[in-house]
Amino acid sequence: MTIAVEPAAPEYVWTANNALVFAPRGMPPASYPVLLHLLGRQEPGGRCLVTHGTLAAELGITRPKVTRALQHLGFARMVWKEGNGAYRLSPLIAGFRTPAEQLQAIGAMDDDDRFDHPDFQERYEQQIEAYEEEKQAKAAERQRRLEPPIDLAARRRT
Repeated sequence: MTIAVEPAAPEYVWTANNALVFAPRGMPPASYPVLLHLLGRQEPGGRCLVTHGTLAAELGITRPKVTRALQHLGFARMVWKEGNGAYRLSPLIAGFRTPAEQLQAIGAMDDDDRFDHPDFQERYEQQIEAYEEEKQAKAAERQRRLEPPIDLAARRRT
């Protein structure tokens, strides 16, 4: 049995379309098409339901590039991960049903999540630096676990 389903038109959302104005310098090149794709897929309020695999297939890029792009969009506070396959665009760039809804969402934002500050580029770079330091610390910890344990009994015999 086949059921015919008519495609529903996406709900119209109002947005200022100023996302690329705020994009920090140094983002990976894949970040821009990923951001534009999310802007086009969003529900009112900026929620996007899409997996890395879907983004990679639709954009013609690899999944690791999508992962890195989303990571950097997160460092820039432009996109937040809400769960597996669920992301939310910052209210500063997200689409809403009305401008009043967007202004209300922007007003409720934590000051640290805003990217319309003069120190935005510095905060983005600090996020990357902190991530790199954490990554190096985890790699060093994994390396320590690979080293053989010290045989204290053998040392006492000598």
